[in-house]
Amino acid sequence: MNLVDGVEDYLGGEGYAGNFGLQWNTFQLTQFDSRTGKTLTRDRLLQNTKWTDLRGKRVLEVGSGAGRFTEVFLDLGADLTTFDMSSAIFANRRNNPNGGRFARASLYDMPFEPASFDRVFCYGVLQHTPDADEAFRKLWAMVKPGGRISIDVYAKLIVPRSYTLPKYFWRPITTRMKPETLLKVIRWYVPKWLPVDTLIKRVPKLGPYLGGLTFIPCWNYFYLKLPKDQAREWAIMDTFDALGAKYDQPRTRKGVLRLLEGCDEVAEHACFAGSNGWVLSARKAE
Repeated sequence: MNLVDGVEDYLGGEGYAGNFGLQWNTFQLTQFDSRTGKTLTRDRLLQNTKWTDLRGKRVLEVGSGAGRFTEVFLDLGADLTTFDMSSAIFANRRNNPNGGRFARASLYDMPFEPASFDRVFCYGVLQHTPDADEAFRKLWAMVKPGGRISIDVYAKLIVPRSYTLPKYFWRPITTRMKPETLLKVIRWYVPKWLPVDTLIKRVPKLGPYLGGLTFIPCWNYFYLKLPKDQAREWAIMDTFDALGAKYDQPRTRKGVLRLLEGCDEVAEHACFAGSNGWVLSARKAE
């Protein structure tokens, strides 16, 4: 292990997560509540996990990116350990310099004491791993008796939508591109297409489907009413996220529930539609 800029580095490289290193070092503060002036990240965390008092709780944040949730956990007084496989963890450390333990490590080989965390949090990650079932078992092992885990996974949809059809049509090509090249392409076309895409997706009821039929990937958050420059930045960032990740494996609700198979001491669990797909929460027996 090397200590680099306040980060415990157990890897020295990014492996399959290199696109995320580029993404989060480029768009470091884009999604931060402190940048947008909204409570989007805080609301997603609290509403989806249904966790209440986190003050003093030992929390493990998995795949933290540039630290949008890290900011909230620290603000809520959690005793936080946060890690990421990519160089995004260094951006996170810069963005959240006060408090917390930061590490670059693999989810499959975590350098932390098993069964020692009150809460394990893993959002926006498992669908981007090579083996989500094994990854979940590794995370479950980190939960202490009586502790809780909350993860989310992209939902596998039967009816094509604007965020599925264009993405999976182009990913066989975009995942073979150099991340830097892909980002340049997205930076070129998204600002030009975004106004047209907004008009299409605003069509009542049909917008999400018509947007997919254009076959032009564009992650459009017009409904968040962000300033124009922030809306454009979000669109570029999340379009790159969708097209550049090496792995992208959405699941049905049954597929998400299968993550619990092989996990001992599950006292209770719930699986429901959340703000970014399916949310799975579970408590370990005491």
